[in-house]
Amino acid sequence: MKSIVKLSIIGMLVMAAITASAQGFGGGGQGRGGMRMFGMGGGTSTAMLLQREDVQEDLALTSEQKSSLKDIQQNQTDKMRASFEEMRASGTRPDPTTMRETMTKMMKEVDAEVNKVLKPEQQTRLKEISIQLDGNKAVMKPEIQKDLAITDAQKAKLKTLQEGSQAASQSVMEKARNREIQWTEVQDIMKKNDKILNDEIGKVLTPAQKTKLTEMGGKKFVEKLEEKG
Repeated sequence: MKSIVKLSIIGMLVMAAITASAQGFGGGGQGRGGMRMFGMGGGTSTAMLLQREDVQEDLALTSEQKSSLKDIQQNQTDKMRASFEEMRASGTRPDPTTMRETMTKMMKEVDAEVNKVLKPEQQTRLKEISIQLDGNKAVMKPEIQKDLAITDAQKAKLKTLQEGSQAASQSVMEKARNREIQWTEVQDIMKKNDKILNDEIGKVLTPAQKTKLTEMGGKKFVEKLEEKG
């Protein structure tokens, strides 16, 4: 479906901003290709999921809801783009950690706005779909960690995995910007790194936690193939 392509906007802006902070906001590369937020360590935001037509269909969104959500998503994308342009123009070079924290805060704000539009049952179903699509990476979200009673020792291991994945993602983007690899290669590399992260997280969870995470995913979400062109 064509709407899935739109998922690249926020993910690409985030990755470009993180890379730009390390590169001094040099030219080129931003906006080429497309990706979901592979390797960011927290899965896909609910706002991004709601851009998917198959998710909208599963949730039975009304036309009014779709319109409201579109406005929220567009406003947030504009806000992100304006923020990055302002930093680039001023020569500000925030560190990657600060940038990720900023993006996380912005996405939480969007999710709060989204929940005002969705009915309680739609919010519950969206969380289930998110868990299914994120797989083990869903446990990177604080609310999921709480539900699964993730221990402090597990949280420490998960943090190490997350930081490693983020560093790998940043390295890939820098290589693309430096033309060491083609931008068309980035998404496939990110997907491979994303799978590695997912598998490693699985090794941290107990069998009981894995079972509960699966149960939290609810009824199976049937993805629809993306349309070409």
